[in-house]
Amino acid sequence: MKLFEELKTRNVSFKNRIVMPPMAIAKADEKGYITDDILDYYQEKTKDKLFSTVIVEHNFVEARGKASNNQVSIADDSCIDGLKKLSDLIKKNESTAVVQISHAGSSTNSNIIGESPVGPSRIKKQSQKQASLPRELNIEEIKEIEDSFAEAAFRAKEAGFDGVEIHSAHGYLLDQFLSAITNKRTDQYGGDINCRISIHL
Repeated sequence: MKLFEELKTRNVSFKNRIVMPPMAIAKADEKGYITDDILDYYQEKTKDKLFSTVIVEHNFVEARGKASNNQVSIADDSCIDGLKKLSDLIKKNESTAVVQISHAGSSTNSNIIGESPVGPSRIKKQSQKQASLPRELNIEEIKEIEDSFAEAAFRAKEAGFDGVEIHSAHGYLLDQFLSAITNKRTDQYGGDINCRISIHL
């Protein structure tokens, strides 16, 4: 059965095709650091050594991108030690370790981030009745967010992860840029699909 066959890529070998997807459990501390509760959770999920890969729940790449309280942070170097404990645990249980990195954009609120949420355009998230009207990002701020994703990926590598998954769904910031509904920009980050995915590229 192919489900249990090894899968080899150029850089990583997966012992089977069974993957644990990222599921937010909101067990980080108030700064977003890894806690014993998080380590216990992933130990419980991986102890049977079934998964070829474990994708750790979304980590915010900068403070403005924090989606919810007790979300895990990968926003600065002080997070690396805790994340290293987590990647070591996952690998000890014979799984490849991947971490999902994200920015909530207008899907967060000022109670969580302490300021107005940001987005590609001043358009509320339609699926959230209590959503705030986001502040439109300027070009310099977009470049900073691009750098934040790159720096987060580097921290993931420093923390021993084998890869990153970039969160571009669920109405988060990258999805907001992708969608013509929430991206009404007229510069290089808006317009046709090739411009709307500039931030991804």
